Amino acid sequence: LEVRCHGSPIEESKTDYQDDDYDYGDADNDIDDAEEPQPLNVQESPPYFEENDLRIEAKPGDDVVLNCDARNFMISNAAMWYKNSQIIANGHIPIGHRLEAMSNNSILLRNVTPEDSDDYFCEILPQKVRQHTTLRVGARLSILCDDRDVTDRSQTFRQGDHHKLECRTYLPGESTIKWSFNGVRVESSESDAQSGVLVLDNVDDVNAGDYQCLGDDGSHDPPHGMVTIDVQYSPKVSTHRHHVNTEAGGTAELYCNYRANPIARSFFVKDRQTLQLSEKYSLKDSTHNGHNRTTLIVRDVDENDLGEYLCHVENVIGYNEVKVHVSYNPETPQFEDMKVEGTKVTMHWLVRSLQPLSEAMLDYKLSGSYTWSTVSMLETHRHNQTGGVWKITHQLDLPRRGMWHARVKTRNTHGWSNFSPDHDFTIQSDEGESGEGEPYTKLKFHAAIPQPTDSDVPSDMDLPPDQIVRAGVGSFGNGAESVPGRVSYGGVILASAALLLRHRL
Repeated sequence: LEVRCHGSPIEESKTDYQDDDYDYGDADNDIDDAEEPQPLNVQESPPYFEENDLRIEAKPGDDVVLNCDARNFMISNAAMWYKNSQIIANGHIPIGHRLEAMSNNSILLRNVTPEDSDDYFCEILPQKVRQHTTLRVGARLSILCDDRDVTDRSQTFRQGDHHKLECRTYLPGESTIKWSFNGVRVESSESDAQSGVLVLDNVDDVNAGDYQCLGDDGSHDPPHGMVTIDVQYSPKVSTHRHHVNTEAGGTAELYCNYRANPIARSFFVKDRQTLQLSEKYSLKDSTHNGHNRTTLIVRDVDENDLGEYLCHVENVIGYNEVKVHVSYNPETPQFEDMKVEGTKVTMHWLVRSLQPLSEAMLDYKLSGSYTWSTVSMLETHRHNQTGGVWKITHQLDLPRRGMWHARVKTRNTHGWSNFSPDHDFTIQSDEGESGEGEPYTKLKFHAAIPQPTDSDVPSDMDLPPDQIVRAGVGSFGNGAESVPGRVSYGGVILASAALLLRHRL
């Protein structure tokens, strides 16, 4: 074992150290003779940043601090600031009237503008350690949704929500806020226009679309922005055929159209039971005029298949349904078109019925009247049916000008249809007319039968004005245009009934 010390080695022949008379010598001299301790050689840690990449979002006019607070920054270090590749501050000496140097090497950029948006970086010398800051300054206009900036972004709302869109401008002068929705100007009150606020209350699918805001400052290039709103809503279900005509042993097709967001599923219900796919029932999905369409096909129809069906559509937001009634009666007549010549009005309706039509009834009245005037077909016959679509033509000679209402219902061998929705039309007034008189009516049910020559059937002009021209009924396959009911040479008119109906209003 070897022990090193700053003294002399111990020898056994020397005097015993435990002797109280031993002379320890001069302690001060011993200390002076000792070696000086060497200082520790500790290497300095380089400067660094806790985050190397920063991002700052600012609005025009804000004061922004660009941070350069490096750790282990020594007196031997220096900080340089750059905007992209251009130097903007050398140490504590900024280059630019809107820049101010701070004690920790950060800089303050006052009254920022969109042109200040860029990549800034602080570099610590001599190690060349960098911290990047991406500055983005909003445009001269911002759109806020519930106080959050959503300019040129998309937002998703839920049906029934309440939201507030606010348009703000950052301009030196005054500006007028103008909103538009899907390209159409939104009219707002003067106070709302000044505040730039657009309130969406009880949000529904009709509120989905593009909202654009314009800050009209009178310049050639006014600031503008947009936000796209997507709305999640429960299904919107409809059908054009609430009543479906069918026949025993035939096939009935029921359909409903729907829109939904998010996606929905659909099915049919009868007598509170969901109909399952079978030889009796089948479903077909398709699209029609931008809507989803579900069609239920019922085969080999019998009495048990008649009645009310529900088309049920549901998604995660909710559900909706529409009723469809299946029967042997005619379907509800649908107005097709009309022509007005002076006081003479010609109207056309389409009716679906696989069974023969036996009668039709037209109601009409002047707006403000309490009672309807009625034109009734007493006896009709149908022949050569091919498609089950009937076109009914009604002619009215109305001497009184004003707003009129008309509706139609039909009857086949099983019963009456419902009345069609009221069709409103206006007979314009001619200066000097008194509007007094009685209406004449003409009823036509056209049948698709062989055509005679023009000499076989008298024209409307050949009949006295106080008589109805003719009345008949006929079918038109696939909704084709009506063909006047005529017989070939030597034949007879198959459907005819005529009477004069005068109705005083």
